[in-house]
Amino acid sequence: MSNLDLKYIRIPFDQIPFELNSENTCFFCGKQDSPQLHDAYTIIAQDSENAESVCLKCLLEKKYAIEHKVEGGFLKKEGILLESEKDPDIKNSYCYAEYILPIEKQLMAIDESKRQELMHTPPFSTFHGAVWLIHCNDFMTYIGNWEHEDFVEKSPNGNAQEYFDRILDNYNGDDFYEEQFSPNKLEYAESLFYAFECQHCKIHRGYVE
Repeated sequence: MSNLDLKYIRIPFDQIPFELNSENTCFFCGKQDSPQLHDAYTIIAQDSENAESVCLKCLLEKKYAIEHKVEGGFLKKEGILLESEKDPDIKNSYCYAEYILPIEKQLMAIDESKRQELMHTPPFSTFHGAVWLIHCNDFMTYIGNWEHEDFVEKSPNGNAQEYFDRILDNYNGDDFYEEQFSPNKLEYAESLFYAFECQHCKIHRGYVE
């Protein structure tokens, strides 16, 4: 398996936190021939507290699910936990009504079947844990880490920085693109851009770490 081509993720296999591990067997199938999850994600299944090792094949076969952080909240065993439910002080912030509340409403409007499908989708590798973005009342498809050439290719006019600024979800300052992604980026630039595509309108969005 060299690439994943699922509804909510289309990336090379080496960009997900699963790897072959000859030392452990999967809790659900008892085998070692499918890559196993090696990051700290909460899994959902009967008797899951005893599941020390789980494999990709069993996730895709829906033998267990994974709790995901998504834009506006979390997909958990008990259902959706909104950002403002986890941290009620968010409702007092200046951006709650304009930005956070509309995203929470979009999250609540997503069909249960789509939420279940995402919870049976492997996460992508990140520094601090994957966050799935939302658009058109659905989860967006994660399509990989973008670099300067990707922004040039996808930009309507070839202006990479302008396109980056347009689709970036978390603003990091005027010089950020030049220092972290441009051909003249800093020698020790380490930021990553996580790119998403809407299945419905094909718009791109993303965020950086």
